[in-house]
Amino acid sequence: MKTNPETQERWIEAVKSCGQSLIDNAEEIAGDYEYETGVDITISLKPNEIAEIKVATTFIPKTRNGEGIVTLPNGATDNKYRFFNEER
Repeated sequence: MKTNPETQERWIEAVKSCGQSLIDNAEEIAGDYEYETGVDITISLKPNEIAEIKVATTFIPKTRNGEGIVTLPNGATDNKYRFFNEER
């Protein structure tokens, strides 16, 4: 069954509006995190609900002393942190 042309036009306009909102907010969405590794953007369009855009930023945390990034050793039996910049 084909979508009603009026309904389809509403969906198209909603997608365009969400796209414009992403353009208008690109600087904030891109963020300015040190060690940023990615940004996930999800647009949710559901009948009879407000359109939503969800932005999730992923970054690598620095160690508390700022000397490296937090990693957990493979197969380690202790919980000590290893620094990314240390010799292996």
